[in-house]
Amino acid sequence: MSVFHRKHSGSSKNLPVLLSSEGPSNFHADGLPDLVQDQVHGIANEVHEVVNGKKATIPSKTIDHFRSYPLVQQTRSFLHQIPVARVVLSNTKPMVKQVLESKPLQLALPVTNAVDSVANLGLNLTEKIIPSLKTKTYQRLGEEAMIPYHFTAKYGKIATDQTFAIVEKNVYNPAHSQVLKFRKYYNEKFYDTKGKPLVRSTFDPVTAPVNNVFEKLTIKYFPNGKDVPKEGYSSELNRSLALFINFVSRTAPIVEQNVLTITMLPCNYAKHVNDVFNKSLDKQPQMTLKYSWTASKDAVKQLEREMIRYVKGKSPTKMLKRSKNTIQENVEQVENEIQAQVA
Repeated sequence: MSVFHRKHSGSSKNLPVLLSSEGPSNFHADGLPDLVQDQVHGIANEVHEVVNGKKATIPSKTIDHFRSYPLVQQTRSFLHQIPVARVVLSNTKPMVKQVLESKPLQLALPVTNAVDSVANLGLNLTEKIIPSLKTKTYQRLGEEAMIPYHFTAKYGKIATDQTFAIVEKNVYNPAHSQVLKFRKYYNEKFYDTKGKPLVRSTFDPVTAPVNNVFEKLTIKYFPNGKDVPKEGYSSELNRSLALFINFVSRTAPIVEQNVLTITMLPCNYAKHVNDVFNKSLDKQPQMTLKYSWTASKDAVKQLEREMIRYVKGKSPTKMLKRSKNTIQENVEQVENEIQAQVA
């Protein structure tokens, strides 16, 4: 169906212009380059589909390209685990879909296609300049942020080890050698201590049982670690020092773990609260504001019940009773072991 329309101008003659809605087949772009002709025909086809009521697909090459980056994928995964983000996303999806399918946006589709292609080319160019965009993750970013710390720790340890080696070579070894020579001299001339120190070895009958009890308790409560040999020490006092160093080496990882646990308590509890809200949301039939409010109330009630149980379990009377029983058992055990060693 064709319609004639006359242009209004200052001229006395009005030239007729033919407007047609039959389709883009009547359009001619002779004389233009082939690439421009293809783009013009493509835009004409899209406009024709919109005029005839057909809904075209909104271009998403740039969005899909952007979503392919690991950092974006990890960010989306993190946001999908946050209850507030889940509710917002669920309630805004219908509105976004309605806007994308609206008539004005459909009419602007040719321009949107061009912008999408240009933006996608921009991402391709960015990848050529920064290739790590295609492989970078939050874990890798954390490793790169820790590079200065690891560098400092590595060379700090090297410097410390070299310092101790120099001190041992130039100070300890010469002094120890002189002590051994003096011990050998008075063993030959005055009193034979069988290679043991004259003063320190006199305390061996007392320190040996204490060392044995201390060693058993250390192994019992801190089993992870190397054993201290019973032979090879000039006196039991020297072995006491070795046992103490061994005790520190066994307890250090546990202390570090406890410090880390205490430090991470706020983060761990925040994660637990997030998980409780997510589970409560999963039980709801929908994620509308009404059901989201119901899920929030259920989650808060559950957290309150957990807090009450925790406070009851940590009441002073129960803690004092448990502590008293534990101390009494430990004292009795130490007394029995000392009596066994003395006997």
